[in-house]
Amino acid sequence: MLAKSTTAIAILWTIAGMAAADTRLDMAIGGQTLTESKSGRTEWRYQWPSVYFESRFKGADVTLDFDDPGNTFNILIDSKKVAQLDRPGTRRITLHDLGAGAHTIRLEKRSETQYAIGAFRGFFVPSKANALPAPVYARAIEVIGDSATVGYGNTSAFTKCTPEEIFATTDSQQGPVVLAAKHFGAAYRINAFSGLGMVRNYDGREHPKYHMPMLYPRAVFDDARTDSSPWAPQIIAIAIGGNDFSTDLHDGEPWKTRSDLLADYTETYVRFVKALRQKAPKAFLLIVGPSPDRKEYADAVTGVFDALVSGGETRIDHLTLPTTDNTGCNGHPNTRDDAKVAQMYIDYIESHPDLWQGR
Repeated sequence: MLAKSTTAIAILWTIAGMAAADTRLDMAIGGQTLTESKSGRTEWRYQWPSVYFESRFKGADVTLDFDDPGNTFNILIDSKKVAQLDRPGTRRITLHDLGAGAHTIRLEKRSETQYAIGAFRGFFVPSKANALPAPVYARAIEVIGDSATVGYGNTSAFTKCTPEEIFATTDSQQGPVVLAAKHFGAAYRINAFSGLGMVRNYDGREHPKYHMPMLYPRAVFDDARTDSSPWAPQIIAIAIGGNDFSTDLHDGEPWKTRSDLLADYTETYVRFVKALRQKAPKAFLLIVGPSPDRKEYADAVTGVFDALVSGGETRIDHLTLPTTDNTGCNGHPNTRDDAKVAQMYIDYIESHPDLWQGR
């Protein structure tokens, strides 16, 4: 289903298939993807939230080619949202009557799909004469987190939500780091998974085969391959641990005591950051902890930060999240909360402009 805005842009659905004259546009891609060939056609497969594709072109028409029955998207023309797309499946969608001249088109993944992989086959225009170079971003920011980073149920008017309501009301493009990145005109990569922890997932039972150190290098979760495209963020924020400490331990879990859990969390987190540092030697790291009322989690993050500093990390700082209302689905942050957290990032980065390394 395609939900149109009140703009004058006409939207035409067509049967999947490629006209011989179609020219695929070069794209800027945000988020991890795998590039593959399927039935002789190149596609970009994705699973993480907030993935986006962006191109520039001349002319009145542009076509989007999907193989994705599981996600929702924003479509933007010249920075203005013109449509919201709900689980397009295998289809080509053409936007008409955009007006003469140059345009930018952007496709943004809104939804979180933990067990489904989508694919996008690109933007197409009638001829090479309509193609323009892809946008280029000098600034880049990355975040590693959980549901609060995803934007889990952040547009919901209710706190109690069914799984379908969670899916429908999650808008990862209104997540806090996405908002901060857009403020600075930066590319972004959101590596976040609701319910996941550093060593222990929510309630010790959720998503038993996954943990963040395992998933982080992967473009899609059950495939060990990585995204090989160039990616060199100047800033990496890590905001994970709420699920590790939010519930009581159960019989049969690997940790007999909360002290055991804390020790494992600290050791794993420090090891994870050291591996991250090898991949991103110039990036500035932000270790993000919760508001002080979540004492066990807050103290754990402070301990990780102290251990990293004592171990020699210098391009690093510790941020504390503001208190939020949490009236989104199942007690998660709402969009006002997300904007508040985004402002925390914005204020910090604006007071440390050197983090962009001159860009």
